[in-house]
Amino acid sequence: MKNRHDLMRTCEMHGTSYYYTCPDCLKPYLKATPFSSLDEIRHYQREMAKEVNQNDIVRDHEVVGIIKIKFQENLAHIGYLRYSLVEKKISSFKMTSLEPIFTRYFPSVLFLNHSNLYLKIINELEKQPDCYLLNSSGRIHPFFYGAACDVGKQINIPVIGYTESLLFGTILKEKNSSLLQITCEGETIGMGVPRPNSKKYYYISVGNNISLVSAVRVFLAIDFSVFSELKRRINKAIQERKQEKK
Repeated sequence: MKNRHDLMRTCEMHGTSYYYTCPDCLKPYLKATPFSSLDEIRHYQREMAKEVNQNDIVRDHEVVGIIKIKFQENLAHIGYLRYSLVEKKISSFKMTSLEPIFTRYFPSVLFLNHSNLYLKIINELEKQPDCYLLNSSGRIHPFFYGAACDVGKQINIPVIGYTESLLFGTILKEKNSSLLQITCEGETIGMGVPRPNSKKYYYISVGNNISLVSAVRVFLAIDFSVFSELKRRINKAIQERKQEKK
């Protein structure tokens, strides 16, 4: 179980007690955001979480856009793969790099930094997929509003969030299934999907405009080797850009 109260910490620098992110450490980084305090951010997350649509706005999801962000040397490198669920293959790859608002890691408020990065590459695409799969939390979040939700609220395309580690929630093993339920106070907020040849899981949750059932169905229709391929292509593109600058 990972609940808000389980993760209370005390900041060594400020002596502040906090859950997930120290408000005093975060405050200097908020100058380039619409928020002036962590309290304002939490209020926004709570209110916006109520508006997340957990119903399907489209019936068929044949093409998914998979996006991952890699931070390196003060830059955010955003990689996009267009993937056919029908043909089980990648049809295109795109990467863009830019300076993020900040590079420091602040768990549970990543949307401050990540949402604009995701939207940057999404808005550059000539052809949109049927849904997006973002390497960020959706409703598996202490305030039920991760970056996948924030991006999903700003576009009219279904968004799914996936992560390789679990930030929040209680794990329940499903009977006669390899899947895990991720719950909070009796509500299922996401699912754990086993990785091939591993004891680890991918954690899937709704971003917006899609049901959890459909989100899991889309995810299971993907050849999981595509995630390694996306990482490989991002790393290759980074190295090629470095060589071009020499």
